[in-house]
Amino acid sequence: MAVMYDPRGMDWDTYCKLTEEQFAPNQLGHVDEEHWMDWVDGLNGIGYFMQSGIPDARQFSDWRGWAESMCGIMSITG
Repeated sequence: MAVMYDPRGMDWDTYCKLTEEQFAPNQLGHVDEEHWMDWVDGLNGIGYFMQSGIPDARQFSDWRGWAESMCGIMSITG
């Protein structure tokens, strides 16, 4: 089961780094905040997430909205 970090109180660099470490075998890497949607596309390519119905990043205006929705989805599907 994957548990996503709650983004409240985090900046992008912290969130990205923690998630990158959590899924290290998938080699997500670290990207600058302006490329967060591309990074999410990489995360969506991980088998577990492909089956979880996580939202497309383009439905959100910023990474925090997407990350907050991930917390809710992963607590349901996890």
